[in-house]
Amino acid sequence: MMNSDIREQAAQKVKAIVAELDPTLIKSRFDEPIDLAVRQFIHKAGCPISPKEFHRIITEFVLHIYDTSFNARWMASIEPLGLVMELLETHYNGAYGRGYIAAALDANDTGEGGMDAVLTQLAEIIKDIERQKYVNAVFAVHINPADWRLKCEIVRILLAYYRPFLPEQLRICKPWELVHEIPFLMYRYIGTDSALQELLCYPENSWKR
Repeated sequence: MMNSDIREQAAQKVKAIVAELDPTLIKSRFDEPIDLAVRQFIHKAGCPISPKEFHRIITEFVLHIYDTSFNARWMASIEPLGLVMELLETHYNGAYGRGYIAAALDANDTGEGGMDAVLTQLAEIIKDIERQKYVNAVFAVHINPADWRLKCEIVRILLAYYRPFLPEQLRICKPWELVHEIPFLMYRYIGTDSALQELLCYPENSWKR
C-alpha cells in the first residue's frame, strides 16, 4: 500500500473515531438515560437499613438502570447481587472509605446522604463502566492492532493536528513511541468539545498532505 493510501486511511479512521467519541453522543447514549433511570427509581428504606434491605435496594436499582437505560436485562444468567457487591467493592469511594462495607455504612448515615448517596454513586460507576466499554469497542472496530503502519500514521495525524491539546511530554514523542497509546490520547485529550471543534476547522484535503 502506498504512503498516500495509508495517510488517507488513517485520516478516515481518526475522523470516524472522533465522531463516535463526540461527548454529546456519549452523554445522550449513557449519561442522560441513566440519570433519567435514577430519577425514576423509588425505594423505601428503613433507618437503620438492614443488610437484607440494603441488598434488595442496590440489586433492584442496578437492574432498573439496565432495564430502562439499555433495554437489556443485566447479566441475566448470573446472580445479580454478587455482581452489584463487586461493583461497590471495586469502585465505591465514600465518606467511610472504599468498597462494599463503606457503601453499607454510608447508606445508614443520613448525614452523608444515606441510601440515596450510595445509589447516586452506583449510577456514576455504571456510567463509567459502560462508557469505557463503548470506547473500547470503538477502537476495536476501527483499528487493527496488528497494523503497525496504520497506527503510526494515526499517531502522526494526532501529533500534527491536535498539538494544542496534548501535554508537552507527548508532543516530543515519535509516532512509534505512542502507537499503543492511541485510545488514551484520543479519549483523554481529543474527545473534548474544543478539540472536536478544532477538527471542523481543518479543510478536508489537509488530512491527505
